[in-house]
Amino acid sequence: MTVTAPTIDQNELESLRREIDALDREMHTLLMRRFEVTGRVAALKRSQQSANNWRPGRQAQLLRALVSRHNGSCPDAALVRVWQEIMGASLALQGSFSVGIFADKAGELWNLARDHFGSYIAMSEQDSTEALVGAVAAGDLSVAVVPAPREGEASPWWLAITEQPGLRAVARLPLFDTPNRRDAQGGDAFALARLDAEETGDDCTLLAVLGDAEDDALLAALGGEGRVLAAANTQDGRWRLVEIDRFLSPDASLSLPASLHRYCHLGCYAAPYRG
Repeated sequence: MTVTAPTIDQNELESLRREIDALDREMHTLLMRRFEVTGRVAALKRSQQSANNWRPGRQAQLLRALVSRHNGSCPDAALVRVWQEIMGASLALQGSFSVGIFADKAGELWNLARDHFGSYIAMSEQDSTEALVGAVAAGDLSVAVVPAPREGEASPWWLAITEQPGLRAVARLPLFDTPNRRDAQGGDAFALARLDAEETGDDCTLLAVLGDAEDDALLAALGGEGRVLAAANTQDGRWRLVEIDRFLSPDASLSLPASLHRYCHLGCYAAPYRG
């Protein structure tokens, strides 16, 4: 049996292609206008001598709003990727901005950073989280991207930043996951910077807590909604890294039981998108 392929209406096809061309020109015109406005923002920030123009909270709010209003056949991940490139290029135009990345063997952290900040941002790798923390603290880097903590680390970055006032975790990557990540385990990363905490409406707070309480008691003392990400033993005792599912201002005061001796506020950031 011979199957005859359906005949394509060439006139209709050409008409649709012309419509796509027209839409591309309109999109390009709007993009150029957007960057004109970005240039005015950059000039204003230069006059105010802004040290770091990245606003991770605003980035998260903008992307969430786009996905919330989005419909149609264009995948959310593709939409987010386009805007991350636009925002990254806009950020690069607003002044010096550099990202240092911990050099993992698979290169997954590089991919996470590139996807989040865009391919136009200056990026470099270092094989030491301690060096990255020091570089951001000294102002030699705008942002450090470090891996999610693991048990048994000799020098955890999250303990290192307790000794660096003003340096904190300001984002968890990926904010929006992508379907073709190379890391089968879905390893995450944290972005560290000298930026003020911004509330976005759906946030997490990172705390380092020193004390002897069991994990369940520790989480209950912090409000119950969260998780212990890692632990480390020091001369002072046992520290645990805790992520809680709410925004907690760095100026807030927590009332802890006697079994918990001390805590350090390590940062706030937009919660990864849950869909």
